[in-house]
Amino acid sequence: MRAGRFFRASLSILALVFLLPIPSAAFASELRCAVCGEAITGKYLEQEGQAYHEGCYAKMKAPRCAVCSEPILGPRVEVDGKIYHAQCYREKVQPHCAVCGRPIEGTYLVEEGKSYHPACHRTRAEKCAICGEPLKGSYLADPWGNPFHARHGRKYLCPFCNRVMADSTTGGSVVSSANGMRVCRLCDGRGVDRKGRAESLLERTRLRLFDTFPVSADTFTFDLVSKAKLASLLPPGRQQGMELGITLERKARLGRSESIRNDMFLLSGLPDWLFQAVAAHELAHVWQHLQGLEDLPPDKSEGSAELASYLILKLNGSQEARIKLETMERSEDPSYGTGLRRALEVSMNGQAVDRLHGALRGEVGWPDRR
Repeated sequence: MRAGRFFRASLSILALVFLLPIPSAAFASELRCAVCGEAITGKYLEQEGQAYHEGCYAKMKAPRCAVCSEPILGPRVEVDGKIYHAQCYREKVQPHCAVCGRPIEGTYLVEEGKSYHPACHRTRAEKCAICGEPLKGSYLADPWGNPFHARHGRKYLCPFCNRVMADSTTGGSVVSSANGMRVCRLCDGRGVDRKGRAESLLERTRLRLFDTFPVSADTFTFDLVSKAKLASLLPPGRQQGMELGITLERKARLGRSESIRNDMFLLSGLPDWLFQAVAAHELAHVWQHLQGLEDLPPDKSEGSAELASYLILKLNGSQEARIKLETMERSEDPSYGTGLRRALEVSMNGQAVDRLHGALRGEVGWPDRR
């Protein structure tokens, strides 16, 4: 393992703009916006002795966040000459420790592209995350940078977040009461196992995905099910794997008309970030069915559905989502991995929706290379 380099995360939190109450009647006649010159009669912003309507300041004077490009009207973070909303910086820019997952401030270590608190890195480098014994010779590491002896095998990895399930990393593991699987305590604590919460997250995902895979809420039903129930729903001959959801299309004919019903089943107890990614995958399958694309080859069917998950995970921005994205990008599965890379290529990373739809319909070429 190559030696790491030390860096320092330094930031300054600025609050230079003040939202002031309505001025007195006598003063209001004298107070004018420094941008438009009109009198100010309501709440206003003041900076360096100048007064502004809130809208004028936002449009003409406010700095723009380097992440979301929206105007910054309140507290801001400045790092390396760039300015951010505090939340945008925390969620999108601030380095996070690859061991504990917490934000890093002050001195930190970068090794093989991952960032570490110095103390976390020392622990990581010295001991097995599972048994606590010293590491000697070759060893394995989970995507979070937690090392463990090869003899333990990968059965200790959480099936959802891929962390080593140990007291030192996730607080250990439990058998989920929602789905019957052994998962880490962190994922179990964020598990979606109530229909109301699931409906809310599913609807949020549907709306976020609407520009790419437009699906109306009345074109499908959904339910939360256990792992055993999910396995029982697999079509005959389909080998059970790591399915986290499935969508079944049912057609019914009444006279000359035909109705299509899509029944979506999602694994109960998925952590919220993964629930939305799985829901996106299944919503893409609903869209395929509604478009009459039930007979797509697996790399097109699953690859485009994985693209839907990919886009939702990118919007999430959490460390869990980033690691899941890296795993998806490296997957060697011919349907899910190769298919995703082909879907990313033809859609220009999800930006060219028409090209993607054309490729699925056979109107645009589908990439052959991996």
